Amino acid sequence: MVIKVIAFDLDDTLYNATELARESRISGLKAMIKKGLKIELKSAISILDEIVKEYGTNNSHHYDIFILRINRFEPQIDFIKTNQKNKYVSAAVMAYHEQKIELIKPFNDVIPCLKQIRNLDIKTAIISDGIPIKQYEKILRLGIDDLIDLIVISDEIGIRKPNPKLFEYCLKKFRIKGEESIYVGDNPEKDLVPARMNGMNSVYIHRGGKYNNITTGEKILNGTKPEFEINSLLELNKIIKEINSK
Repeated sequence: MVIKVIAFDLDDTLYNATELARESRISGLKAMIKKGLKIELKSAISILDEIVKEYGTNNSHHYDIFILRINRFEPQIDFIKTNQKNKYVSAAVMAYHEQKIELIKPFNDVIPCLKQIRNLDIKTAIISDGIPIKQYEKILRLGIDDLIDLIVISDEIGIRKPNPKLFEYCLKKFRIKGEESIYVGDNPEKDLVPARMNGMNSVYIHRGGKYNNITTGEKILNGTKPEFEINSLLELNKIIKEINSK
């Protein structure tokens, strides 16, 4: 068997999405405080973390909800009027995006790995959930678009992880069988399970993100571990050789 395609998850696999999002959110809080919001940063971070946990990381109204919450549950803070609220939220959003742009960069092993794969004449793909404009922006800012042969974003084709059809779509595009490919991701449930359902060789990468502490042996396919676990993408070369030698 010869590996023809290696596909990757994007967030927390090719760049540190967890750290970027948290640091950017905190930057927004600092901007509100700088503009006059009378709240201690530590308390503000605690409230915002609670909101993110409840509403999800992809909600675009974290700061609006933050203002609503402190208006009702933080009696030591003077009630924030609508015009003040808009000022604070605008300042936070501006700071959030400025920090996000400054922080977004690929993990150190990403570009060397992609170049190495290209030299092996193996195709590359990204399979990612998300809003297309946002995901493409990340890929462009990471500077990796010229090293990726196919980008599959869930909301462009109407299929989201962990639906295995998203991965099947990628395989069909390349006209290959699952066993001729490798999929690398950091989320056992959303990345590795659907990849395995399509016969793809699964690689679980430890990036220290929110899924890093999951015991893969208990989570993947009723106790079946992914074929490989790595800490660096540069370990893929060894995996390719091992699979190709079978």
